[in-house]
Amino acid sequence: MTAKYIYIDESGGLGKFGSKYFTVVAIVVDEPKELARVIKKLRERKLKKGIKEFPEIKANNSNKWIREYVLGKVRVSNCGIFAIVVKKDKIHSRLFEVQNRLYNYLCGVLLSRLDADGHKFIITIDKKYTNALVRENFDEYVINKLKYSKSAVDVEVYHLPSHASNELQVVDFVVWSINRKFNAGDSSYYNIIESKITNKEQMLLWEK
Repeated sequence: MTAKYIYIDESGGLGKFGSKYFTVVAIVVDEPKELARVIKKLRERKLKKGIKEFPEIKANNSNKWIREYVLGKVRVSNCGIFAIVVKKDKIHSRLFEVQNRLYNYLCGVLLSRLDADGHKFIITIDKKYTNALVRENFDEYVINKLKYSKSAVDVEVYHLPSHASNELQVVDFVVWSINRKFNAGDSSYYNIIESKITNKEQMLLWEK
């Protein structure tokens, strides 16, 4: 049985106001150490001493060189990127009142794009929920989606703070670059990893 490792993060926020677009991304790899090494080597060899001590490296707070370095490493890695982008004015207003359910649904749509048949999936997601029951609802939703709709052999879900996962920090750069393309009209970072996006022709949800 082959195991696939999935790392999920989002950008843009699901509040009714703020950014125009919301983006959620999954990076799928067979060997998670390949992603972890990107941040590890960045810290060890490339960063100034003061930045090395930061608990987390995030795209939004990084300079152009760091962003291009991380995204360039993703481009040559053995990973697949799956993304869902939603223009928030396409979302029914009442759904903003149940953001956790909306988020679960969008992650379910995203994961439904994966070929899960016969695989074991190990999912790590940024720990956005402090409420244990909400996390359990998320886990149940995505496990059902993959096991019963997509015929995955097994599914494990872990919630980690992004500062504790180098892999999630890499995903932060990817989702930030995609969301920036849509929210700010800046494709310069998106273009670096565009070739790795498996579903780039179907990223936009509810456009028709």
